[in-house]
Amino acid sequence: MPALLRKLCIVAAVDGLILQVPGNGLRHNGNNESSSIRIDYKTGRVSFNPTYPADQDERDEGMEAFGLVGLLTVASYSFLISVTQRQQVAQIQGKPVYSITNVAIIPTSSQEDASRAIFQAKEQILQGEGGQDETASEESISDVETDSEDLDVSTMPSSPVRETSHIRGHSVSSIAEDVIGKRARFGRFAANWLSRKTLGLPGFGTVGQEPTDTSKGVGTDVNKESAEATASEVDVSLRQSAGDPTVELLPKLLRYTKLLFTSNNFFFAYDYDLTRHIGGQSLALNNSHLPLHKVVDELYFWNRHLMEPFITIDAHSFVLPLMQGFVGQREFTVATTEGHRPTRLDNPQESSEGRIVDETHETQAPGLDKRKFLLTLISRRSVKRPGLRYLRRGVDDEGNTANSVETEQILSDPDWDPVRNVYSHLQVRGSIPLYFSQSPYTFKPVPVLHHSPETNQLAFDRHFRNLSRKYGKIQAVSLIDKHAGEKKLGEQYEKYAQAMNQSGGIDGTQLGLEWFDFHNECRGMRFENVSRLVNSLESTLNEYSDTVVHNNTVIQGQTGIVRTNCMDCLDRTGVAQCAFGQWALERELKQEGINIDLGGDSSTQWFNTLWADNGDAISKQYSSTAALKGDYTRTRKRDYRGALNDLGLTLTRYFNNIVNDYFSQACIDYMLGNVSTQVFKEFATEMQTADPGISVQKLRQNAIDTSCRIVISEQSEEFLGGWTMLTPRQPNTLRTLPFEEAVLLLTDAAIYSCRFDWSIDKVLSFERIDLRSVTRINYGTYITSILTDTQTDQRGNVGLVIEYREGDANALRVNTRSLQSNVDTKTLDSNAPSSNEWDVYSWFKGTPHSTTRFIAFKALPLSNSVTQTRKSSITVSETDWVRSVCEEIERAMKTGEAQRPESNDQKEGAPSIIEASDIISLDDAKKRTGIFEHLVYDIKKLVWA
Repeated sequence: MPALLRKLCIVAAVDGLILQVPGNGLRHNGNNESSSIRIDYKTGRVSFNPTYPADQDERDEGMEAFGLVGLLTVASYSFLISVTQRQQVAQIQGKPVYSITNVAIIPTSSQEDASRAIFQAKEQILQGEGGQDETASEESISDVETDSEDLDVSTMPSSPVRETSHIRGHSVSSIAEDVIGKRARFGRFAANWLSRKTLGLPGFGTVGQEPTDTSKGVGTDVNKESAEATASEVDVSLRQSAGDPTVELLPKLLRYTKLLFTSNNFFFAYDYDLTRHIGGQSLALNNSHLPLHKVVDELYFWNRHLMEPFITIDAHSFVLPLMQGFVGQREFTVATTEGHRPTRLDNPQESSEGRIVDETHETQAPGLDKRKFLLTLISRRSVKRPGLRYLRRGVDDEGNTANSVETEQILSDPDWDPVRNVYSHLQVRGSIPLYFSQSPYTFKPVPVLHHSPETNQLAFDRHFRNLSRKYGKIQAVSLIDKHAGEKKLGEQYEKYAQAMNQSGGIDGTQLGLEWFDFHNECRGMRFENVSRLVNSLESTLNEYSDTVVHNNTVIQGQTGIVRTNCMDCLDRTGVAQCAFGQWALERELKQEGINIDLGGDSSTQWFNTLWADNGDAISKQYSSTAALKGDYTRTRKRDYRGALNDLGLTLTRYFNNIVNDYFSQACIDYMLGNVSTQVFKEFATEMQTADPGISVQKLRQNAIDTSCRIVISEQSEEFLGGWTMLTPRQPNTLRTLPFEEAVLLLTDAAIYSCRFDWSIDKVLSFERIDLRSVTRINYGTYITSILTDTQTDQRGNVGLVIEYREGDANALRVNTRSLQSNVDTKTLDSNAPSSNEWDVYSWFKGTPHSTTRFIAFKALPLSNSVTQTRKSSITVSETDWVRSVCEEIERAMKTGEAQRPESNDQKEGAPSIIEASDIISLDDAKKRTGIFEHLVYDIKKLVWA
């Protein structure tokens, strides 16, 4: 029986399912009490009850929710995340689309904890303090067409914002005006929020408004307060084993989880597949007998891992796929000459001039034929290589790029009349598909390329082949600078694209690449010059065309896609994609027989606002702030106020990059199932985490192979083994921080200690130690820091020290990239540690000879947060692993001695040179760790964690 069934018991009920949470299985008053969840299939609502009473009226008093996000399990604690408030942001083919505005986090560790959390969450919602005030109200129910039999008003908290839908004759803007008129009763926050005519609805901008500051998401302050309350109110009776970083960071994880899912960035629909474009909906229709989660594109299924426990036990009714990104919608009217009718797709030339009509000031001029349209904008954020700015850049081993987003622009009839054409235009954005990084500690970090050309070309080709299989032909657009720091990366992009095309392209089709220097072309804040880019690609855009659906049948498919990037794929990319979207809309209206200039029409500011909201949403998800250049995207104007706003956003991004993003990245990776709970221990130790998309094992093996080719010059030497370990930065010492990851090679004649540059896959220097000069090998506890429990674990902190005699057979070489590579030994001695560092010779037993030296290595952890998510068969301990390395070295020494003629029989009985004793014991480490180190770590932990 799955482990989940010991916590969750599912039983049938008349109107749905009851999900019971027995907790620890404790009996209260003789009864096995449990928290329960009732799901109504028709409405998709979920009711929570702290107990499972038999009386139906009592059950209705439970907290009502709209679905589940999933089950978050950390260590021995589990938390059920439920959607308690939602907001309808669009309707597609008559089916509502919602954004999540509030969630409740229900601990399942005990009945008492669950009951407390459920009642507190319900109280917050009823008092309007639960974050985004959005549930269906009694007033809105009468306005929106809803089946009253399926809606229990008595259990629904009142809210200032109603669920809205596109209903013929009742526009969203009018509903907004109704609510705004009643804003006085809703309190200070609601009044401030509702003063914005957009009502916080993504994409519902209004004409004639001054652009507002959207650097803070709607309800950000309230969401933060609610998240803080979550950490304090969700008392999980933490059995804090002293110093367990996973448990210590659990409240912070819960706060971030609350903030993440209440950020208005997650969307869902009960009976529409949001993860696929309009032309791909036939898959869902053909598989209507399957649960929605089995039909959606897993590339955009963000809570797949959190829902895994329910999927495992076939509780499919509970699985609600969530998509992160953006959904916005706007209805508009175009006035044309009276009597004009749509033309066929094959005859788009028969068209008349049209203009957008502002519905709030609709003209009554005769002779005008008004036609209504609905524009929907959907952005889907990929779950592959997800994360935050600077911590996720470039490409991973599978060809996935950071900040990959598919954006679909849909033009349709407001009522989705199947006899009228539906147009869909797709674009994608994503980081440059090369291995590169940028430091988060500078305002304008220079991109640094990593790894060999062969490794980059492999990932580059894999990325575009994957993209081509999904979309067809590809036109890449790069908006980075052709000078200064970005130039080198752009040149490499061109280089790898040319190499790919020269080798046959993508299955015989050439990859298009247009390098448009955005800052140079649009200097002086003339962002309208991006039209030059659109004009240069007009023939390609026409070739790729759009997807057209008529009578629910795809009659034309989009054959290619434009892939846009800048450095972050945010600000410049947003402006360019908006321009491509405008061009596509004009073309689609022309196919409907309407010629219109959206850029020159003053009543189309809503279009710019829709795209600006889209850009802000994607930017917040990647950089934690709104997009730069948002004022231009919204108003097509740029002035000093917009520049000052961008400066403020840049400073906010800078702070987030160096402080907040590291833990946020760990949370995202964990919730997506890319890492294990070990990630929190790693964060507590390093205040940063590894990239699960980059195979560390492959990188280390590549470093070993590269070092072998470079440093082993004698062909007669037989390579016996290679390992990567940590070593002190300064030679001939046990502890000089920081430690560096080095490569240790073993041949039948020598040991090689190689300093490796992991950014460029180059050997910086190496020291060759003849096996005949090795006098002793020691392995044992090697503790270099006592700041965390992980660092003081004597079983996991193990290393070895190799003592050897100096001599002519040994050598030290440095790669100076010049003719001179030899380094005199005196230079090495000058790098010996100063008096305030640990005694170089404290490790030796007795008085060392003046010509004796040593090298120290510390084993890397054999498992980490990434490897633990895979079915790894690592059973050996770090101590056993280090001992096996020592034995390999000794075996090579004995084999070499046996083969030498001067070897005599007395060597056969020689004792082993391997000794097991502490290198740096825990007590010794405690004595030598200064107050300053503790102070620095405590300050860093206070800020970062």
